[in-house]
Amino acid sequence: MTDAVPRRQPSGAAARGAAAPANSTTSERDPFLDNARGILIMLVVVGHTLECFEGASGWLGESIRIWIYSFHMAAFIAISGFLSRSYRNEPRQVRRLLTAMLVPYLIFQLLHEAGKTLLLGQEFRLEFVTSAWTLWFLLALLMWRLVTPVLRSLRHPLVFAVALAVITPLDQHLDSTFSLGRFFQMMPFFVLGLVATPAMLHRLKTLPHRELIGAAILALAMVVSLATHEKLSVDRFFLRGSYAEGPYDTWLAIVVQLLVLGAGALGTLALLLATPLRRTLWTDLGTRSLTIYLLHPLVLLPIRYLDEPLSWVEAWWSPIPLIAIGLALTAVLSRGPVTTLTSWLTDPPIGRFLVREGAPGVKDAGRRT
Repeated sequence: MTDAVPRRQPSGAAARGAAAPANSTTSERDPFLDNARGILIMLVVVGHTLECFEGASGWLGESIRIWIYSFHMAAFIAISGFLSRSYRNEPRQVRRLLTAMLVPYLIFQLLHEAGKTLLLGQEFRLEFVTSAWTLWFLLALLMWRLVTPVLRSLRHPLVFAVALAVITPLDQHLDSTFSLGRFFQMMPFFVLGLVATPAMLHRLKTLPHRELIGAAILALAMVVSLATHEKLSVDRFFLRGSYAEGPYDTWLAIVVQLLVLGAGALGTLALLLATPLRRTLWTDLGTRSLTIYLLHPLVLLPIRYLDEPLSWVEAWWSPIPLIAIGLALTAVLSRGPVTTLTSWLTDPPIGRFLVREGAPGVKDAGRRT
């Protein structure tokens, strides 16, 4: 979500069908992952819109939210892991880490707290330890990036990450402090992207009938969600607390945890299979996904804290117009002028004040110790 890393188009006859238009050059940015992130950020906004309007209280809204949350953040995190493969704590990377994640986290934490103060009339509190609503992702991604060199040095990083995701919720005190619950339990998705290679991605992009296969898996997931929405809570896919907070005994909770991780991995695969290869309307959404991610909760805050929800959202059909509202909000926030006007908040140009140009990276630091 946060890195706009240029990527070269794959070479070879098999890849030419996935390439950009004929007049493009080999140095052009590959739109594939941007398309995927564009689709995912749309799902993020739609999911939060349903939540704010309480449009997920009926069977249709609940089923849609379960479907969205079963894979959308897993896929986002996996893509972030893939784009983190070259992270080595080099000065330019640390600078990007601070300006695109840490500083926006601090800024938007303040904005969320100010919004709650104005809307709820409560006393303003300076809160950085517990992330406001959607900001957990920035903090968790910051920590995943920092431990990337360690994860890449492990012999079996994915096994290690899955073990952590299963073991850490045994701690009854695991919660949202510093987003640690999600940091540990969603780490397998980040590592999944981290251990993937461009060759693997190329095979995925050239698989015959890939879009049909991906769409079929996602459609089947929606059918399963409709069939199980009364027995399965969307909270299971948040992966942020301990097993003690859930309705299951410990051993059953571990099995459910593994199933949730598996659903996220399968949904990620299906989403990537269904993602278009050429430049589409999703492409610009993907390149501006960080802006959309940071701004849309502020727009939805007044609705989130309404004293009395709107009466019509209790109807079974209410998710349909709410989805339209979420799509419209995504479209507005993805416009160029919005990105330009808010860039000083979402990506403040202060990196040179935070990181020394000659600061040693991991390799240099290792030679000095």
